[in-house]
Amino acid sequence: MKSLVEELNSIPARKQVVTSVEYDCKTEDKENEVFDTVNSLVVNHLDEMAKITFDIMPGHKVKVEVIQNK
Repeated sequence: MKSLVEELNSIPARKQVVTSVEYDCKTEDKENEVFDTVNSLVVNHLDEMAKITFDIMPGHKVKVEVIQNK
C-alpha cells in the first residue's frame, strides 16, 4: 500500500514538494548542528532544491523549509 505522499507524488504532473521541520534545539549548539546540516544539504543537493530557508525563532526553535521540484 502506498503512503499518502507516495500517492500524491505518483500523479504525472509537474509539482513542488514542500517540507517543513521545526526543531526544539534548547541550546545554541543544537541550532548550529541544524545549520551545519542545512549547509551540507545546500552543498550536496543544490540541484534538487527550488528553495531552502533556515529561521531561528525565540526559545531556541529552528524552522527549516525545503521546496523541491519534482
